[in-house]
Parts: sequence; C-alpha cells; structure tokens
Amino acid sequence: MKVEKIDYIWSAVSMVIVGYTYWNHRLPDGILLIYAMMVVLFAYHIWRIKKRLSESVAVYGKVTDYHTTQKVRGSFPIVTYTTEGGREITSVSSVEERKRHYEIGDEVMVCYDPDEPMFFYFAGRENELTNDYFRFILFGAPVAFIMLLMR
Repeated sequence: MKVEKIDYIWSAVSMVIVGYTYWNHRLPDGILLIYAMMVVLFAYHIWRIKKRLSESVAVYGKVTDYHTTQKVRGSFPIVTYTTEGGREITSVSSVEERKRHYEIGDEVMVCYDPDEPMFFYFAGRENELTNDYFRFILFGAPVAFIMLLMR
C-alpha cells in the first residue's frame, strides 16, 4: 500500500483533533470525528483503487517465486509477465498470502496498470486490494454507534 500526501495530512489533522477534544474534555466527540474522516479517506482510497482496476490490462504471467520476510507471516508471489508493449516485467505482489494460492511455475492471469506496469493483481482477486479498508469501516461502525449512544 502506497502512502500518499493525503495520508500525511490526515495523520496531522487527527492529532490536532485528539489534542483539541482532549483539552476541551470532549475526546469521544473527537474519536467519532476521526472515525468519520477515516471512512471518507478510506472511501477515497477504494475509489482510487477501483478506478485503477478499471484501466488495467489482463495478461498471462508466470509465478516464479515467493518473497518472504521474518516480519510477515505469509509470503508475496513474484510474477513475470510481458506487457502489451513487449516489456518483460518481474514484480512482487502487494498482497500478502497466508496460504500459497499458486505453485512456482503456474501460469496465471494477472492485470497490470499500463501507467505503472510494476503494479499488478491477480484476476478474480481484485477485492484483496480493498478488503482492509472495508473491514475497518465495517468493524468500526458498531464501536462508533455505541459511542454515539453513550453521549
């Protein structure tokens, strides 16, 4: 996931909100405001991802390896594919897999961004790019609702 300028602005604004509402003994209101702002920010990220997906190009690629680190529990597939322009790309998936979906050597359908060919996703697994945003919105809603009722 790429950190954008809006994310830095968001973090600074949320810190100001926490400080201000804490100082004025209205921290729950600040937390609710931050949640509402996060929903808007995450909706923006989801929209950007969906827009990017709509402009992607589908090609077949080959799973060549898996990248693993000590800090993560899963692994990231490494795929080689050729763009429409004939450029051969080898790139690591941005989505971690806890369970390996493919064997090394498997031919798979991937979709890449023509403006940034290193970015790809597996066809049929588009939701993996937005699931974390939806989870936050979904699981945060009951907490926000309870906080509203307790006001």
